[in-house]
Amino acid sequence: MLARAASVHTVSSYTALEELATVAADLRLSDPTIESVVSYTEYSQLGATYISSMLGLISEPIRHIAARDKRLMKHFVSSAGVPTAPFRSVPDPSNLIEVRAIAAEINFPAVLKPAAGSGTEHTSKVHDVEELCEAAERFQSAPGLDSRKLILEEFIEGDEFHVDAAWDGESASFFLVSQYYVPRLATISDDAPGDPGVVDGSRVLSREDHTALYEELMTMNKAVNGALKIDRAVTHMEVFRTRDGKWVFSEIATRIGGAWIPQLLSQAIGQDIWAVAADSLLNGRIVVEPRPSAPHLAGVHLRPTKPGTITSLPSEADFAETPGMLDYRVIRAVGDNVQMESASEYCVFAVIGADTAEQLEDRVLTANRRLRVETASAPAVD
Repeated sequence: MLARAASVHTVSSYTALEELATVAADLRLSDPTIESVVSYTEYSQLGATYISSMLGLISEPIRHIAARDKRLMKHFVSSAGVPTAPFRSVPDPSNLIEVRAIAAEINFPAVLKPAAGSGTEHTSKVHDVEELCEAAERFQSAPGLDSRKLILEEFIEGDEFHVDAAWDGESASFFLVSQYYVPRLATISDDAPGDPGVVDGSRVLSREDHTALYEELMTMNKAVNGALKIDRAVTHMEVFRTRDGKWVFSEIATRIGGAWIPQLLSQAIGQDIWAVAADSLLNGRIVVEPRPSAPHLAGVHLRPTKPGTITSLPSEADFAETPGMLDYRVIRAVGDNVQMESASEYCVFAVIGADTAEQLEDRVLTANRRLRVETASAPAVD
């Protein structure tokens, strides 16, 4: 893709404002007809908004900032009539008096996470005020965070789904709904890490078998897009369906989903998802006719049953011998340390296909059981 670019500009950081400003100046001087700025990653979204604003391409930058700041996101989305979990902003987690006061306005259990985080990184489920204060204190030294501002929201009990699409206004060139095997936070619950039966992954739901569900989530996605002024973009939206069948919006990102999702989408569409996204963003209203690699598809994250140093990973032969294996990606190496403190601490991804839903479930369980990531604890120091 870079080879096709008219020019390439490099900055030291997505948040380096002066460098981004000079890039915007270069672009304005060299090509005043630029139509849009596209962000492919989570952490480049604010930089893209900054450049777009400086080039005069967006009228309400605050709406685009809401694609990163989950407090603004939920504010605008709930104001548009889309159900969201009740939430409160935690602007200063070091002020425990303020944290306790905020806790009085929220029902527990609750979820505490960075306002501008990514995935489930630094995300904690808390059951009472004391756990909340302990989690808030941990954020003061949490690595990799540019901002310490947090959001506290009520925990939603139910099934979790992700909705992946490419938009040009009201039209979607592709629109796929997938269901997580278990909600993301459940994969790091007290009992999940040691249970090899807990599948960390998601399966694509066919439109033919879930017509009403697709219609309901298409309506919700369009409402969310309208609330956040999302027009031409790829989106990854996460939602919950409560025990009584109601949909609750969780969050949305104007990028392709992370983890195993790009590989899963590529198999579901039958084309490289990054190329499809680029074509959609550059050319607008294209129609992608999905040609899935198999009638039923799932993506899974293969992880250890306990934290420690990785001692072994699945081999190429292991993957080749696993029924239904379509694609895989090994993230870690032997010798790496895995803390298992976050659902976003990834090791190995795999995409599995099958002819029937029943066969898919059997193959997913087989892969989860057979393709092991083994770890060893560090020896105790006397």
